[in-house]
Amino acid sequence: MACADCIGQNSGGTAYIFVMRARLLLPGLFSLAGALLPLRADPADVESSHDYPGFPRLPGFVISDFDEDNPAEYDFPVARPLPIDSDHVETVDVKGHRFVIRYEPGAGVQAPALLQTQQYYEKLAAAAGFTVEKTGAVGDVSETFHQARAGHDVWVHLEPSGTIEVLTIVESSAAAPPPVTAPASVPGDEDPLYTALNKDGRVVLPLTFLPGKADLDADSQPMIDRVVAILAAHPDLLLRIEGHTDNTGDPQDNVRLSVQRAVTVRGMLIAAHVDKKRIEAVGQGGAQPLADDNTAEGREKNRRIELVVPKDSAGFHASAPNGMNYYPGASGSSQ
Repeated sequence: MACADCIGQNSGGTAYIFVMRARLLLPGLFSLAGALLPLRADPADVESSHDYPGFPRLPGFVISDFDEDNPAEYDFPVARPLPIDSDHVETVDVKGHRFVIRYEPGAGVQAPALLQTQQYYEKLAAAAGFTVEKTGAVGDVSETFHQARAGHDVWVHLEPSGTIEVLTIVESSAAAPPPVTAPASVPGDEDPLYTALNKDGRVVLPLTFLPGKADLDADSQPMIDRVVAILAAHPDLLLRIEGHTDNTGDPQDNVRLSVQRAVTVRGMLIAAHVDKKRIEAVGQGGAQPLADDNTAEGREKNRRIELVVPKDSAGFHASAPNGMNYYPGASGSSQ
């Protein structure tokens, strides 16, 4: 046979794809010189199930469960490591046509090692033109792949366990909108938020979170939209999103909550197609109060999100004389 990938028909009329390269890519995964991967449902598959195009099952695996929902949604994990929490993983909520496919080894089939499974699906994703949004690691071996297509996006999440592999795929309801651009006739510095940011190097972003949680109140979306417009109007602007709390409760819990809230804001900006390289998220806990934590009014002011122009940006401002932040009247950092 001269070709590397050939389509043929067996006597029963079932179509197969003959994959010669896979044996070279993943030595030990295939016991034959080539492997036959069914394009149509295996007789042992659950009724009305099928592989998702571009992601054929591991050799010898069968579909033990298959769900298809539209409309539906799924939170796809994406790797966004933070200096304060290197294991943190954000999620991207995708709505649209969802497929959930569960695979198990067929009778007498030995499942490959997790690493081999990951490599197998990584090769499939690369061949199909997907990018890797999250790679498997010790403690969290799941992987996320993404592809932008004409009319919609496709997201794929692999959850391998050694004996059971689950693929969750969502075809987004619509194509991702183009990045927000500010009208040429409206200078970005007309927004008072940008004016304050440009003047002081940082500004408090008036956002409302649910008490003790990292979930934003629905009324906060217009403020997020303003930040997106500012970043679109000033393509060289870099921003650090800082989360702050008051000093009540456990300091470590406060830092964790402040990180989560900053990450939430960053995630919303990324979802609006702001380049992720332009924005970082950090949490300060209650270490940088603006007001007296001994009063309810002071604690409310201290629970905040700030936009900060970092040193990497052309708009960076030197620190205020107190050496802590840009607010001349701010109290010193608690230790």
